[in-house]
Amino acid sequence: MRFYTQSERKSLSTLDEVIGFEQIQSEQTALFNAWIESNSTLLSFLQGKVITRFKDSSMLLKNALLPDFKRYTGHFLPEFEPREDDFWDALTAYMSYFCVVDAAAVKATLPYISSQVARQNNLELSLNVTSVESFNQVIHAFLSPEKISAYSMFPKEWEVLRIQFIEQALRLIQNTHCSAVSAGFILSKLRSIDLPEAVKHSVNEAWHGFQKGQLNIQKKEPKKLKISRSLKVRLALGVMGILSFFFLFNWVFSVEDAVLAVPPNSSLIYFTPRERIYIDTTLRNEKPIRSTVSLSSSSGGLSYQIRQAFVNKKAEALYSSLTNALNDFYYNPTPLGDSTTENTMEGTASLTEFNGKSSIKCKNSSAYDVLLIAFNDLTGSPVYSRLVRSGTTQTFKLTKGAKILILPGKQFAGSNKIPFNVWDYNFDQAMQQVYTFSGGLSFAVVFRGDWGEEFSFTNPYQCFKLNP
Repeated sequence: MRFYTQSERKSLSTLDEVIGFEQIQSEQTALFNAWIESNSTLLSFLQGKVITRFKDSSMLLKNALLPDFKRYTGHFLPEFEPREDDFWDALTAYMSYFCVVDAAAVKATLPYISSQVARQNNLELSLNVTSVESFNQVIHAFLSPEKISAYSMFPKEWEVLRIQFIEQALRLIQNTHCSAVSAGFILSKLRSIDLPEAVKHSVNEAWHGFQKGQLNIQKKEPKKLKISRSLKVRLALGVMGILSFFFLFNWVFSVEDAVLAVPPNSSLIYFTPRERIYIDTTLRNEKPIRSTVSLSSSSGGLSYQIRQAFVNKKAEALYSSLTNALNDFYYNPTPLGDSTTENTMEGTASLTEFNGKSSIKCKNSSAYDVLLIAFNDLTGSPVYSRLVRSGTTQTFKLTKGAKILILPGKQFAGSNKIPFNVWDYNFDQAMQQVYTFSGGLSFAVVFRGDWGEEFSFTNPYQCFKLNP
């Protein structure tokens, strides 16, 4: 429904839309109508005419009746009309009116806005990249100042779109034509976006590390680089990591449904359309989260990962050792050491010594041997491990809040680098998944999966919660 002035209502009183307009009138709305008609930019906007940026010529934003006024104007919020020649400027002008429009009306625009934004982003990424020069043209268009300004203005009701954009921007780093300078440009642009404090803290850390040379970027013969399949898998998991960072916060779920234009390779496909609408990282004012940012490369390409560091220094050092060894093996495969008969990983205590109150019974029905690594995420706390061989059952004790990794493989070596002589993609994927024990009295967990197929475990009471 568009807004009609008093003169228009008199001359067009037979229109159904005008009748609908009259049905929402009250004694208070007569005053609101006068406010709208006295503000030329707002009147033009609510009538669906050419959009210029909102000007508060009537001091509406300081009026005590502003909340009621915003609910009223929400009835007339027009659909965004994109302009191909200046899409992002037009969208910025459209959003400038959200200060006088109810949040519920803004939220309702998300499905349509999502489709338009996705279309525009695809257009900007459509250039055929065949060289460093053409890649730089793409990223400068994709991360233009007008676009960054628009994304910074996105309201919290559109937070899901900002997440999609960050995912897309990070994926550009995997391009074989992405140089160190280009990667720095991408990070600097992401840093300039107005983000929730915790997320901005991590992006800033990545940028400062890049400036100091702590992020290792070495590209050799960029025109001939090829990205291996294993590296693509790790890059995809890294992008999942940045999204999981967002979900450290509380989400708000409501009743309406909408279908958003989500790329098939986006992590958001794991959330329902209803949930995507209300993903909002601005709901809570959190202190910055300690994070570890790593950006590394080899002759095979570039990988990117952002994750939260463990408070437990021993666990962090062990996890870094495992991750680095995994990267080293992908880049420079070397035979592993001989297997041992021990069931505990080097540098850790036996999980049977963990002083916990909850009993965990682990039955290994898979074709894999499964290494469990557990620890309390406290500075100075020990790290425990134990191997549950294929076809066996073992029982352990854990405390509520303990972190645990579940790593599958064969021919246990016990090394604090790669603990198995034989492993496959399931070990790689399991390294990206850290669980938190939810506590309780007694639980049973069953490991499943044939060799070379998807490894999983049955967790009927959800005692292990995936830790972002």
